[in-house]
Amino acid sequence: MDTTTPFLTIDPMISSRLSPVFNALNGGDWNKMIDADDDLLIRLVAQGVENPEKRSSIPWDDANLFFLSCLDTTQNGRSKPLEAGISKERFGRFPHGDGSAMNYLREWMREYSKPDVFAEMSDLLDCLATRMSGTSMENGIGRMNVLGWLEISDITKLRKGITAKCWRPSANEPLDGGCQDAAKHLLAFLRAAEKRKVGIALRIHN
Repeated sequence: MDTTTPFLTIDPMISSRLSPVFNALNGGDWNKMIDADDDLLIRLVAQGVENPEKRSSIPWDDANLFFLSCLDTTQNGRSKPLEAGISKERFGRFPHGDGSAMNYLREWMREYSKPDVFAEMSDLLDCLATRMSGTSMENGIGRMNVLGWLEISDITKLRKGITAKCWRPSANEPLDGGCQDAAKHLLAFLRAAEKRKVGIALRIHN
């Protein structure tokens, strides 16, 4: 078990809520944010928070608060994972290095054409893989570990970048066809998110 790499998931998130909640928990004004989002206030009250207007009255750490505030759920409040077929397992534990398909792509993709498109795609991959790094929302109790997130508009940009033929695998990539496989599995999640009109968050399960 010591050699088993962590499992990664891409979770559906309420796109319009990601930036406001992130900014509020990253040095912003929690009270002002929640005053403008009645649905979030109702959600927190339903989950047992007596005074959700005050951050200090919410007992959860920032990672769990961010995740539970933004997770896209069914009408009865249950989680509904993105439908990505076999890509869920193939993306979740990639057969190289730290087990992250995201990190594999970031390390072994190379610019081929359309430098502006490639640069934007690379930035979005970094946002999904590392946006939470160094913030209070990165790690929480219960092994909550959120790596990054993207809103729906960024998901569309990333999907178009990956399919724009602006990149190619490095000639030295360690897995034959590894970048193509990792990109294919990521695309399954991106397309599922676009179909559902949701944002996404990348989590790691140790």
